[in-house]
Amino acid sequence: MVDQKRLFEVKSATISNFNELWTANFKANKSLIARYPGVTSLFEKFTDIPAIVVGAGPSLDKNIRWLAPAQDHALIISVDTILGAMEKIGVRPTIAVSLDPQPDIAMMFEGVRSSGIPLVAPTIIHPSVLEAWKGELVFYNKFAPDIPRLVEIGKSNPETGYLIPGGSVLSIGLDLAFRMGANPIAFIGQDLSYPKGSAYSKNTIYGDAGYEELLKEKLGDMVTDTDIFGRETPTQKSLFVTKQWMEWAFTTWKRKNKADFYNCTEGGIVTRHCQITTFEEWVLKFCKDKKNFKWAIQKALKRKKR
Repeated sequence: MVDQKRLFEVKSATISNFNELWTANFKANKSLIARYPGVTSLFEKFTDIPAIVVGAGPSLDKNIRWLAPAQDHALIISVDTILGAMEKIGVRPTIAVSLDPQPDIAMMFEGVRSSGIPLVAPTIIHPSVLEAWKGELVFYNKFAPDIPRLVEIGKSNPETGYLIPGGSVLSIGLDLAFRMGANPIAFIGQDLSYPKGSAYSKNTIYGDAGYEELLKEKLGDMVTDTDIFGRETPTQKSLFVTKQWMEWAFTTWKRKNKADFYNCTEGGIVTRHCQITTFEEWVLKFCKDKKNFKWAIQKALKRKKR
């Protein structure tokens, strides 16, 4: 059951912080939104193709090396935070996803060869992020029926399509993989918590910084939860809401073909309604057939004339 009190707190803070920024960003992005394809171009185009959603949680350091053997055998959907680390190990994601409307996100792309990689971005992303990205752009509206400004933005360009922001860019990656028709869907680096005080993979721009250093002003929002090993671990209210959203989605989302979700993070607090296994085991079991994902993506993303 979703903790409604924490959900309300997270949504109220989001609206308060970003309402004006959403409006300004959307106005600045209108011309690009009209030129580039919407996310619906990707829906149901990769039925029963294995997919991996890569987050930037600290547990990613355990198994990031297994992304290389998976490349060209599974769709690799990467959150913006971890793109630099993937560049270092020579792995180019099939698709990158972003969610945050703030300009700081552009920092994630420093040193990343983004040319040739589609960025699936919200219509309310900061314009500086779009300027920094050299690859294809694919837009989506944030599905938030209880946030009037986002509802208004979505109604103004419904053909773009929607993805569900379950409190984190991680949820955008999962929703995208699901709507693309992918199966099975694995997720790694999705701790949604701070094991041993770590906030991110050491390969991100945040390095080895702990959550105390990165979240000084938000330490009052910390709670505890139980990880996949049965141990208590600190997390944030917003991340706890994302965990609940994921476990809800695994049992609620419906589509024509079956969707099997695998938690291959090897850590973290997502424990229900998904199969828990190591990423090595998942790669060896499902990443057998080689596919030309670049060609398939290009075919799906034929530029719309509007």
